[in-house]
Amino acid sequence: MLQTKTIKLQSGKRIQGMLQVENHDLELPFCAVCGSKEGPVVLITAGIHGAEYIGIQTARELSTEFDPEKINGTIVFLLAANPQAAFSYTRLFVPEDGKNLNRVFPGKKDGSLSEKIAYTIEHELHNKADYYIDLHAGDIHEQVMPFVYYPGIAREEVTEKSRIMAEATGMEIRVKSSATTGSYNYAAIQGVPSILMERGGGGSFTNEQLISYKQDVRNVLSVLGVISKDRMERKDHIQNEVINAVYTDSLADGFWHPTKQPGERFLKGELLGTVEDVWRASLQQCHANFDGIVLYETTAMGVREGDSLIAYGEYRQLS
Repeated sequence: MLQTKTIKLQSGKRIQGMLQVENHDLELPFCAVCGSKEGPVVLITAGIHGAEYIGIQTARELSTEFDPEKINGTIVFLLAANPQAAFSYTRLFVPEDGKNLNRVFPGKKDGSLSEKIAYTIEHELHNKADYYIDLHAGDIHEQVMPFVYYPGIAREEVTEKSRIMAEATGMEIRVKSSATTGSYNYAAIQGVPSILMERGGGGSFTNEQLISYKQDVRNVLSVLGVISKDRMERKDHIQNEVINAVYTDSLADGFWHPTKQPGERFLKGELLGTVEDVWRASLQQCHANFDGIVLYETTAMGVREGDSLIAYGEYRQLS
């Protein structure tokens, strides 16, 4: 049975409460659904970027929809990992210290608030989980196509289990990450099979997007044996894997004008977008390095030097 400093679960019970951040007065809301039958502990986090609201709503709704009597194992939902950003519509950062929470793992118990949150998530949640799902979206200035990351820098068996989780989502595209930063990548390096899911953006979502995101999560839980497989939605298409991804940042302050939309295909050499100065002179042109697909892009016209503009991937069709 899962037990931390502040969480002690009982079989067949749903528990709601607050997780105390190490060495800070901030508390993080959680809900744990402890099944009446044995099974794995699955951690689901949302709101690491606080204004990625579809992930938070997906976790909030699913946390009340699963019947503990029909669960094998335990599902722990961290409902808002960065609550002040969620309440204040703050993009990317923890408002109290201006840091990107997803870039400070494993954190520090005596660091800034972002580092203390990361430390708490690792020591109170990562360490107790058998599997991990991190729910993200395009932030308030971004839109993404539905896709899923899985770690490529963990042990082979962890990467393979993570790949199976990614495939189970039913999303059209999966990306094998080579990054070492981020909550899910850090958990995988520590031995926990993990994925990061993306859907929507712009600080809002439709009911159809929310229904789809909830089903993505259910599909993974079905494959892990936590819920009945009759809750799994079968997809007709074959998932494709991105084998090469490009993340393009702005080289100057200016105005960004993309030419493609998330999920749109393009050919090598095509123009994906332009950064212009105030007089409409071109400062930067982004051309595709290969045939591929747009994963996500900035939708805000105004950008600063170093801001993310667009991410796109070269993919292979899998049989």
